[in-house]
Formats: sequence, C-alpha cells, structure tokens
Amino acid sequence: MGLHEKSRVELYGAVSDLNELMRCLSELMRVDSEMGRATWFHQNYGNILGVSKRLFARLHKVFTQSGALREVVETMEIEVVEGGLLRDYLEVGSSDLKGLIQVFKDLVLQYSPSPSIA
Repeated sequence: MGLHEKSRVELYGAVSDLNELMRCLSELMRVDSEMGRATWFHQNYGNILGVSKRLFARLHKVFTQSGALREVVETMEIEVVEGGLLRDYLEVGSSDLKGLIQVFKDLVLQYSPSPSIA
C-alpha cells in the first residue's frame, strides 16, 4: 500500500468519523429537556471526544504537508481536544457545531479522489 493509498484510507476514515459526529449531534438535538441533554452529554461525551481525537489523527496523516489546510486541522484540534470547544458546543449550541462539522466535512471531501465516500 503506497503513501497515496494510505492517505485515501485515512480520508475515508475521517469522513466516517465526521458522519458519526453528525449522527451524535442529531441525536442530541432531538433531546428536548435540560435534564435529558445533561444525561445525554454525560453518557456520550467520552465517545465523542474519542471520535474527535481519532479524526484529527487521521487528518494529520492525510494532510502531511505544511499549508493552510494543515494549519486549520492543527488549530481545530487544539480548540476541540485541548481547548474545550467540543464541550462548549455540546453544552450550548449543538446546531452550531453540526454546521461547523458539515463545513469541515465539505472541506475534507474536496481532497477526496471519489465523491462516493460522503
């Protein structure tokens, strides 16, 4: 498996992770009470954080060269994993996070060799 093929596999995995995050956020958005959201958050935050970390590890493998896109990946990783952005979005604005993930997914898909991975 050449480097290009490895990057493609990681890209497919990244899109899968983004889709999983979108599913989780859709589920959270269906919860209509504060208590329900707090319970959902407590039960799912660890999994969502794990998926986010895996996503960024994959994106680092795909975008190995320095440049604007790699800088975006690195900045988002710092904000999401270390800076608490993920926790903040989940607590107060899951629809905003869903929009951000969709934009990020669209950006990643621009580098896909095949549109079928969406």
